[in-house]
Amino acid sequence: MSVSRVIPALAGWIIVALALGVSAIFFASRPEAASGQTGPALTPPAATTSPPPETFAVFVGPYLSNVTASASSRADVRVLDVATLESSSSRRRLPAAAHPAADRFIDVTFGGQPIVGVHISIGVTGRGTLPDSLTRAQLARFCFPSSMKPPGVSAESLVVHPGRLVKSDANQHAVCASFVFTEPGTFVVGAGTKPVLPEFAAFYESTGGAATWGPCLTHGFFAAVGPVGTIIEASSGAGVYIQVCANGVLGYHPELAGTGYEVQPVLATYWVRGEDGNFVGPDPPVPNAGDGRFYPQTGHNVSGAFLARFLALGGVDVLGFPITEALPAAPGFTDQYFQHLKLRRDDASGEVSIRPVGREFIAMLAAHRLTEAEVP
Repeated sequence: MSVSRVIPALAGWIIVALALGVSAIFFASRPEAASGQTGPALTPPAATTSPPPETFAVFVGPYLSNVTASASSRADVRVLDVATLESSSSRRRLPAAAHPAADRFIDVTFGGQPIVGVHISIGVTGRGTLPDSLTRAQLARFCFPSSMKPPGVSAESLVVHPGRLVKSDANQHAVCASFVFTEPGTFVVGAGTKPVLPEFAAFYESTGGAATWGPCLTHGFFAAVGPVGTIIEASSGAGVYIQVCANGVLGYHPELAGTGYEVQPVLATYWVRGEDGNFVGPDPPVPNAGDGRFYPQTGHNVSGAFLARFLALGGVDVLGFPITEALPAAPGFTDQYFQHLKLRRDDASGEVSIRPVGREFIAMLAAHRLTEAEVP
């Protein structure tokens, strides 16, 4: 790098570092202003909380013209994966029907976030019998722990598929939803996609839009570094204002308005490396392999199909520097992590796609959520 480029780069990084202070521990400045950045020194987060119970009670009664009959029956409610459907621990605790139902939910909501699955079987697992339960619309009402609601999502913005949400409300401890359905089955309650916030719109579009970041899954909310190196939701005005999209996380710094650095991708992959949601962080530097491109800033190589995709997406400006080499993933696939995004190669076809790190980030935030820091 020439001296003429080094001086502005160092100056830009100093400005960003001074302005961000403590919050910079989980954000990366725009790479062109931070050459040589290897990422923050992060403390592994505390162990995640135990998974929620598999079943909750849900009561179902006939529904007609907004009038619910007094008769009711109890059905089973099963918890769906709140993150990416990739967690092996979740697979072990989920019913076989959960993943297809969540996949359908994502499809019909164009990328929405599944939260809980409601498996309703009237007259089989229920208590008592509902007249005309298969021919008349039914109203189901159930509650689940508020800790399962994704951060940055209001109860009012929940959706249900294939049912129709009638009402939802939330308090400090629980989120309750009522929805109408006409056939028993597996229903998914989740958060639909959200508009890109005005603060992020220009950056989002200029870096590939939905093709790069995926649909946005939350409203804007504040996040900050919490106990033992965790990232948690923060009260309004504290921490950094973020919006989580399916593939990555964007952060807004109003104090840097007009500098070109007010929107910066979050170092999401530092916190959610690994499909079990555990902190791993960057891999140690390796030597220059002499194949493709080597980035001394983090000490990793990018080559082959990964390099082609990396450059097509905008390179360091969008993905940040590589923090791993190419790594074996699920059978037949290979992953490589960058500071802001994660890429996966299909070894049979050679096609490289962006993986939904943002979904994993939401699950991580929910797992580390503190009651006093929750956002309604």
